[in-house]
Amino acid sequence: MYISSLWLSMERSKRIVFVSHCLLNQNVRAFSTEKYPGMIKELMDIFAESGVGIVQLPCPQIEMNGGLDRKLKQKSAYDNKQYRKYCTNLSSDILKSIEKYLQKNYKVLGIIGVEMSSTCGVHQIENGTKHSPGKGILMEELEELMHKKNFQVPIIGVNLNNMYNSLEKIQSLLKYA
Repeated sequence: MYISSLWLSMERSKRIVFVSHCLLNQNVRAFSTEKYPGMIKELMDIFAESGVGIVQLPCPQIEMNGGLDRKLKQKSAYDNKQYRKYCTNLSSDILKSIEKYLQKNYKVLGIIGVEMSSTCGVHQIENGTKHSPGKGILMEELEELMHKKNFQVPIIGVNLNNMYNSLEKIQSLLKYA
């Protein structure tokens, strides 16, 4: 009885973030690139404490390039017509999902990508043994589609090599969005 009355008094926060797949499941990352055994607990704690819902973005690298047994590849290895088309189609699906939330008066606080990723990098990608300015292919396609639709949702990149700074960025997004 107590649990059901508690459940009935809860209200939806109607606050949502879209999060790159590998931030919620490090098991999907290319071999030797995972930094955590599963999810990134500190990130999940921030979302939970803020009452923010999470929508997991699909991972094109799993579907198109080697699945769960893949090695790390540079962006140039993914940058082909077939992969771009796949990412363009995913971007369209992601925007449709965002629009559904917005139509029901949810606040989509942002999209969380992964720095150094050939697919989900927001500001930096890994280019061999060095890091270079640039975006991953999915983020490029998503931003282009948002631009075409005159649509804007903040996109933030998590740097797995600098989680403290990344967590501060996420906290700022959640606080001020």
